[in-house]
Amino acid sequence: MREELRQVQEKIDDIIRNDDFPASIRPESLKEAVRDYPCRGGKRLRPALLTWSCGLLGGDIEKSYFPAAAVEIYHNWTLVHDDIIDNDDFRRGLPTAHKFLERKAAETFGGAGGDFRKFGTDFAILAGDIMQGWAMNMLLKSEDTGIPPKVVLTLSRKMQTLVNRELISGEALDVEFSYRDFDSITQPDVLEMIRMKTGILLRFCATAGAAIALESSDMANERVKSLGKFASLAGVAFQLRDDWLGIFGEESKFGKPVGSDLREKKPTMLIINALGNLSVSDRSELLSYMGHENFSSSSLEKARILIRCSGAERTVEEMTNSYIAEASGILSLFPDNKYRQLLFDFLNYLTDRKI
Repeated sequence: MREELRQVQEKIDDIIRNDDFPASIRPESLKEAVRDYPCRGGKRLRPALLTWSCGLLGGDIEKSYFPAAAVEIYHNWTLVHDDIIDNDDFRRGLPTAHKFLERKAAETFGGAGGDFRKFGTDFAILAGDIMQGWAMNMLLKSEDTGIPPKVVLTLSRKMQTLVNRELISGEALDVEFSYRDFDSITQPDVLEMIRMKTGILLRFCATAGAAIALESSDMANERVKSLGKFASLAGVAFQLRDDWLGIFGEESKFGKPVGSDLREKKPTMLIINALGNLSVSDRSELLSYMGHENFSSSSLEKARILIRCSGAERTVEEMTNSYIAEASGILSLFPDNKYRQLLFDFLNYLTDRKI
């Protein structure tokens, strides 16, 4: 998988870095911010999912690269806005868009004074907005590579309606959950949020790849729907595993602060399940560790013990394995070829993390 993924990465990097869409963006700092995240590289997993789904059904993967690049740009605008919402300072080891723009403003306008933090946030929002337009323009360009116009139009409509609406709704639910009483949030609520926030773009990637291969705008086609369900299940399993790592992982390997979900009082499936199973006193103790900026390692260890003793860790692990098994079962029904194995590897890569 590694070599095949590298080839996808190189193709997507080349398309994004040489695309002319950002050329006329003004001012220059906004143009830099628009190009920044997409040009930082990254794993390019979503483009790979789209391309390999196309290959699975016998499609010409060369036709899939522009839609795959569009998906990557689309994903990156969501990261720009996520980083603002989460007030993060770094992304992939470099300043986040709003911090980069804040610094740029201070360097450019420092003598005049001003609220540079607000400038950074305002411009980062605008950068994300323009990146949505860039993603759509990239998708429309795919007609020039031989994808039938009707397919391009259908995928464009899906991106603007289904993906935009559901992904942003999922993000909104995630934000809202942190303000709600935990007793009002159910496990189905959390799963629905994950399906929308994490699963919907993966579903789009798989269905887009299938539609390109079949040269069909019929999104109700059984093979298209099945690949979409596979990707959605993989996305939910990935997020459940990610939430486990957020509590039990090793920070040096995980790449994110372990315990941040407790610090930010995020109602993940793991935490909701634990709170529902604990005794009144243990539940109060777990809640007491949540929402504190200065979250100690001893508090994290105590929280881990409570979550484990509640049975939540085992329950969420079983749930994750169930989603993986269902996704694997769907993929097993497709022809045994190189791309099916790559998609099995993709599923394992997303979910088989034990750090």
